[in-house]
Amino acid sequence: MNKNDEIKIEKDFKDIYQFEELKVLVKGFFLFDNDIKKLYDKIRSLHKDVYLVIVNANIVFGLDHIFGIMKIISEEIKREDKKDIKNFDIEFLLRICYTDQISYAFQMVNDNKDNNNFICIIFSKCLTSIENAYIDLKNYGKGDYVDTLVQVSKAKRFYILKLFFDKNLKDLDDLHLLKDDCEFQKFLIERSAIALK
Repeated sequence: MNKNDEIKIEKDFKDIYQFEELKVLVKGFFLFDNDIKKLYDKIRSLHKDVYLVIVNANIVFGLDHIFGIMKIISEEIKREDKKDIKNFDIEFLLRICYTDQISYAFQMVNDNKDNNNFICIIFSKCLTSIENAYIDLKNYGKGDYVDTLVQVSKAKRFYILKLFFDKNLKDLDDLHLLKDDCEFQKFLIERSAIALK
């Protein structure tokens, strides 16, 4: 490995976070092919000890949105009546798409035909497993080294509202959550919490 390889690997893995016993890699990603279900199945078959979520970058409203959903799932797992959560990644996908239908959730992430910008979230207890999964994932695209895809934006806010909540929210102009990023993240996390009830 030469000096440039070392720098590239360091850049690739600077977005690792700790969440309880899990290590979590969050990367913006430009995929060459946006058949997410096929890619998900391929990476999961190679790396059985990682959880993987790949979603349209426009539906992720910052890191707090991601970790808020992870916290909800973690709290559900700790409850006696919710020990049946087997796939953390599928549970996450359902909650970020505000549905209880797996086919609908995959449809939502695959309906990104005009845009190959995605957020890839890989979690595992083992850092090496995350690194290996990400190296394989890079065969299907390239990372966003400036992290623009994870950031919050007004365009994302309106995209999320139109895609998921347009039928339920009638008077959008009067809503405080449209003007405040923290309030909007809180709204999204609360909606994620009730998505599977």
